[in-house]
Amino acid sequence: MATQASRTADIGREVATLVLAAIGDAGLSKSKVADLSGIPYSTLNRKLMGRGEFSFEELYLLAEATGRRPSDFTPSAFAQVA
Repeated sequence: MATQASRTADIGREVATLVLAAIGDAGLSKSKVADLSGIPYSTLNRKLMGRGEFSFEELYLLAEATGRRPSDFTPSAFAQVA
């Protein structure tokens, strides 16, 4: 059975993967997305590498920068019904 910490880490990695896919699909570099979103490049890169989690505000800014909806970055665990 997965621990809470491992589930949280899995969610963070999934969100990072979704953001990376959006960046690639938009044909943008991480540097350009950092500029467009106002998120410092070092922060963006660190979180994309799984060393930290994105805030809701950052996900909103990333959605705007990549032409996505913020809900596109919703991890699958959030869609599960209890």
